Amino acid sequence: MLFRRLFRGALLMGGVLAYSSQAFAVAESAAPSLTIPPGARANGMGEAYVAVADDATAAWWNVGAMSFMKNRNLSFMYSPLVPDLASDVNYQFLGYTSPAGKSGVWGLHLIYLSYGKSIATDTEGNTLREFTSWEGGLAASYGMTFGDNVGVGISLKYIRVALAPADVTQDNVEGSGSSFAVDVGSMWKLPKQHVNVGLAVTNMGPDIAFIDREQSDPLPFTGRLGVAYTPLHDDVSNLIVTADIEQSLVWLIAGNNPDGSSPQRRSEIWHGGFEYRYVNLLAGRVGYVYDKDGDFNAATYGLGFIYKDKLSLDYANVPQAKDLERVHRWSITFTF
Repeated sequence: MLFRRLFRGALLMGGVLAYSSQAFAVAESAAPSLTIPPGARANGMGEAYVAVADDATAAWWNVGAMSFMKNRNLSFMYSPLVPDLASDVNYQFLGYTSPAGKSGVWGLHLIYLSYGKSIATDTEGNTLREFTSWEGGLAASYGMTFGDNVGVGISLKYIRVALAPADVTQDNVEGSGSSFAVDVGSMWKLPKQHVNVGLAVTNMGPDIAFIDREQSDPLPFTGRLGVAYTPLHDDVSNLIVTADIEQSLVWLIAGNNPDGSSPQRRSEIWHGGFEYRYVNLLAGRVGYVYDKDGDFNAATYGLGFIYKDKLSLDYANVPQAKDLERVHRWSITFTF
């Protein structure tokens, strides 16, 4: 019986896991596609967006924030992940939100993470064939307000991870798995103080099992608390200052480690940033991500071009792990 091995796929997956600024959670959980933050605007602000989210990415960041949206919104983001390793490894996000009158706001979003093409070989190193590994997710969201200042929401999502087809694995078992998850979120607006407070808990759901339940991995169960302050807002200038605290909650639901010990709780990731808009036409963004356990401490920055509050083209430059190049992220948002 031929023994088939996957070498390029393993290399690329390692690069993607190292890339994520939330690598502390990915190291303990499956489906890293759920941890890659969408929206170049949010990325440029240091990924501190849970109390800001006001576009179609809100369902990912904080579904409670989606409750305050007054117009339909369509957002798309594309990002290469490890351009120094492979050009076909990328992440894509597509989201849509729509008010439903007094009934609230509903939304849909899709995520897709491509690991690119890998090569299966036999024990002698002979090439058998190429195959593609990927992850994908589909989520439906709903949010509503209570009074003028409080919004809450919920998302239901389905996740599929397809690492390898059965004919390229040693045991002829398909290397894929799926699960579902729930996100909940809330937003509290203090208009007189120009402050928003957001809270989101994401990816609550069953483990993903690729072969059997004994080899399952938990989803990246995460909590995030954020605050945003707008000290300047007039016809010429708009300034937002924002900060988030992110905590992996995998240790709350994970079982004991193979040696019988309990999973270790990891430290928080801190996110901070600001955005300055000039005449609602040009935006500049700077942020910082601090992850003590993940040894990830770096700045982010970005730009945005806005046209009549209807179209926004955003760019962000974000860091990866120490040995990987920074990556460029682009997103486009339509409001109608």
